[in-house]
Amino acid sequence: MVKKILLMVLMLAPIAAFAQKFAHYDSQEIAKVYPAYLTAQTELEALGKQYEDDIVEMQKELQTKFEKYQAEVNESTPANMRQRREAELNDLQQRIQQAYQDNQKSYQEESAKKMQPIIQKLRDAVEAVLKEGSYVYAIDKSTTSVVINETISVDITAAVKAKLGIQ
Repeated sequence: MVKKILLMVLMLAPIAAFAQKFAHYDSQEIAKVYPAYLTAQTELEALGKQYEDDIVEMQKELQTKFEKYQAEVNESTPANMRQRREAELNDLQQRIQQAYQDNQKSYQEESAKKMQPIIQKLRDAVEAVLKEGSYVYAIDKSTTSVVINETISVDITAAVKAKLGIQ
């Protein structure tokens, strides 16, 4: 009797596996039309441009001071004056490097601050669609190298967009 029940369970297991529903979506397609993402991206681009402009301005200042140094300093220039000017140039170069590192860190922090809520909303929308459609799981086809057989997997991109209130 136990053998018959076990045999029946083993025979039904493959049928249950085939009944599972799989889905896929394209987060890049969603991002292209998601207003919150587009706004955050625009703000981050502006911030990045501002940081870049600041560094370029500092580099121009360094170049100007270096050219002035080359024009004014020669063999007859006192050693202490030459050392002071070289120290100024080195200090400015170090400030540029520090500003670059600070800007990168600040940009990454700002990016995480702006994007994290958007990513969470996308995840929540995907999870809601999965629950409503009784899907086993969904794969984001824009961020994975897994090949998806789209003939047996349902594209839920439109449903996720609808959950996010976009078309």
